[in-house]
Amino acid sequence: MSNTFATRLKQLRISVDESQINFAEMLEIPVPSYRKYEKGEREPTLSVISKFFEHPKTKVFAQWLITGENHPNATTNTPIGDNSYTPVLSEEEFEKQFVSKAKETLMFLCHLGWFKSTKTANFETSGKLLLRDLKPMLIGSFKKAKSA
Repeated sequence: MSNTFATRLKQLRISVDESQINFAEMLEIPVPSYRKYEKGEREPTLSVISKFFEHPKTKVFAQWLITGENHPNATTNTPIGDNSYTPVLSEEEFEKQFVSKAKETLMFLCHLGWFKSTKTANFETSGKLLLRDLKPMLIGSFKKAKSA
């Protein structure tokens, strides 16, 4: 998927669960202008970009929106790669949270239109399959982190 400003803008709007109209109104941007920004037909001015840095719902995402670097985690609003907080979870709790996050991510990908139909999708089972396949890699990563 493209990593353009327009693409990131759409991802941001979807992640805060707003329609184009509500998102534009929330940021006090004219709706027709916002739609052109999201389609990539027009670049926002500095005054428009500053609105993302000022609004409480978008300010944590503003740097990522502009640069494409250090996308904040959707649940903690901390940039990915910020290792200032390392939770310690039991294996059971980790698996439960992993499946939950995998399910949320798959649903988000559906909202982006990456899948044709969500009617037959079982996101819970998909999350468990992802965990099964990724668990050996994750365990190896944890072992490396502990030894460092």
